[in-house]
Amino acid sequence: MVRPAIRIFVLPGTIVLIDVLILVPLLLSVFTIIVDLLQGKLDEPMEIVEGVGVVLIGWGVAMEERPSLREIFNLRGGAKETIEAGIDVLCHSSGVGLLIFGLFAEIAVTAVRLPNHIIPTEGFDPVVLYVSTFLVAIGAYILANHIVRMLMAIFWGRIPESHHHHP
Repeated sequence: MVRPAIRIFVLPGTIVLIDVLILVPLLLSVFTIIVDLLQGKLDEPMEIVEGVGVVLIGWGVAMEERPSLREIFNLRGGAKETIEAGIDVLCHSSGVGLLIFGLFAEIAVTAVRLPNHIIPTEGFDPVVLYVSTFLVAIGAYILANHIVRMLMAIFWGRIPESHHHHP
């Protein structure tokens, strides 16, 4: 029961669909945060950054672990294994990027939320939130780039080289 679900989850087309379903609200979030910050609002931008940060972290971990999922559920091998292995590399790289930028965006919000006697951000809160928003925007770029590279792999068989370089 779980194996067929994982098989669908790790399909390149499914990953691209999820990427798009995350990218659209991510872009709308960045726009909304910037508008709110320009209007002097802080609370809603912090909530939005935290929310999209969790999404970036979660999806980043899931993508990063595609190779492990394929191995655990015995989904390796077959005629398309070279392309699948290349997609694993692509997912791993993009997943790590989403995870890192999502975490750092969350860290910036946490710095603003902590009392000023712990981390003195008073007077700098909007700047810290702009930095956090920039980190989320980098996550959006990584996701958009991942979509393009995945489509290139799906339709043209263009896959990245493995991280492992043999001497």
